[in-house]
Amino acid sequence: MKNRLFLLLVLIASFASNIHAQDLTSLKTEAQKTYEASANLNFDAIFEHTYPKVFEIVSKEQMKEMFDQMMANDQFTIKLIPVAPNFKFGNIKKIENKLFCVVEHDNAMTMKFNTPMEGAEDLIATFKASMKADEVTYDKASNTFSIKMRSTMIAIADEQTKNKWKFLNNDKSGQLFNMLFNEKIKTELGL
Repeated sequence: MKNRLFLLLVLIASFASNIHAQDLTSLKTEAQKTYEASANLNFDAIFEHTYPKVFEIVSKEQMKEMFDQMMANDQFTIKLIPVAPNFKFGNIKKIENKLFCVVEHDNAMTMKFNTPMEGAEDLIATFKASMKADEVTYDKASNTFSIKMRSTMIAIADEQTKNKWKFLNNDKSGQLFNMLFNEKIKTELGL
């Protein structure tokens, strides 16, 4: 009897470990796809990997328009630079029947201004503070800032996503996250 009980416990533990490994494996795969879609500004793929409740707040068309305006306007043009993301995955946590994981990754971009910059040093400090950028440099000849930073996205698998991993970029203020999830979830994720 003890041997059967022991064998049953080992099988249950093995099954649970296998489920966690599958979740982490699929999470890593989906995080890579999401990063590549963002770095290449592939809107269809970005929207496919975005947590669907986001589109209850802002439509896909509005989001694409915001991206377009943010990436190129009268003042500057932003280009995302694909880099090795060097993902760091937090623990997968089940909170309120949803799976969450905080995923950090490297990000890089250039911001080329259309008119010559005055006070580039002040802007370097501003970018470092507002974007929490690790490295900001300015090339006067091309009137371009290069920005490297760690970014955070929240992976979510729940009923809304049919238990597939979808992502939400965690802006530094956390406004979008706060619109979708409660304080308990935010606290448990350490945000």
